[in-house]
Amino acid sequence: MKKLYSFIIETLNKAITLALTFLCLGVIVQLLVDDKILNWDPVGNIQNAGSSFIGVIALIVLFLLFNKK
Repeated sequence: MKKLYSFIIETLNKAITLALTFLCLGVIVQLLVDDKILNWDPVGNIQNAGSSFIGVIALIVLFLLFNKK
């Protein structure tokens, strides 16, 4: 059971890290190009999400901080 739990936590941690990496890369590229990337608008999505996006980021940060301890 402990191995399963650590596997799930490790997989989630890798998935969140990968997703945040793609999000940051998408924002940087969109700011440099000043256009959508393959019909993906990360800056527009962040602006439209408003407070709900901030809540998701807060949960991710709390999860990563909890996971490091």
